[in-house]
Amino acid sequence: MLTAIDLRTGEIRWLWKIKLPAGGQATPMTYQIGNKQYLVIAADGHSAMGTTLGDHLLAFALPD
Repeated sequence: MLTAIDLRTGEIRWLWKIKLPAGGQATPMTYQIGNKQYLVIAADGHSAMGTTLGDHLLAFALPD
């Protein structure tokens, strides 16, 4: 599950929940185009951690 934290208050914000198709041990990345912010994460799993293996790159547009 991805969690967003408000840097000003430390509040955890649950923007959405999604079950990734494979383990998401990668660090998410965000970027902005115009006024729209996006989040990308590689979900490819990790055999040593026992997570589902795969080969996925997922991108999400954050709510306005």
